[in-house]
Amino acid sequence: MTRWLPLYVRSRRLPAALAGSAVAVAVMTASWSAFSDRPEVPAGLAVLTTAMAVAPLGPTLAGTDPALERTAAWSWAPRRAGHLLAYGAVVVGLLAAARMLGADFGPLSVLARNTAGLTGLVGLGAALAGARAAWQVPTAWAALGAFLAAPGGPEWRQVALWMAQEPGNRIAAVTAATFLLGGVVAYALRVGPQVAAAEAALEQ
Repeated sequence: MTRWLPLYVRSRRLPAALAGSAVAVAVMTASWSAFSDRPEVPAGLAVLTTAMAVAPLGPTLAGTDPALERTAAWSWAPRRAGHLLAYGAVVVGLLAAARMLGADFGPLSVLARNTAGLTGLVGLGAALAGARAAWQVPTAWAALGAFLAAPGGPEWRQVALWMAQEPGNRIAAVTAATFLLGGVVAYALRVGPQVAAAEAALEQ
């Protein structure tokens, strides 16, 4: 293992974030198992659980030194891309593992699609608004989708409610892939808007 990886993981507070994701999935799994005799979780609740599991990713997308984030001394782009993709893979694993505890959040293809799209949206949020606000848009979108979860309809509706679409839905898959690609590229190249030195010092 390279020497930079443990330092990177610790500086980004990844253990705490991953614990938060695991707790979110565990709480929803326990709640569903306690109040239902069937393992299949409704699509809306599954979408909301996925968003709750992805949300802790946001604060990990920036370190404590904004100046270091913009230096060329490190090859940041591959690390940032790997950060997003690895976290998303862990979330998919947590959701899939919940089946062993009595909660089925959906087919693996849907879990991967929704997690990928939400992860990309978090990356876009970090690039455009900063890591602290990165979770807001994907979480709000997922919450809206959870209440309006209904597959099918006009193409614009399938795009808007892409997280609630059936497995194999091409529009939903393209939408999620677009968000993931855009988020990975945007975050790999940029972390948040430029801030004044005084403001950065206050945030630390």
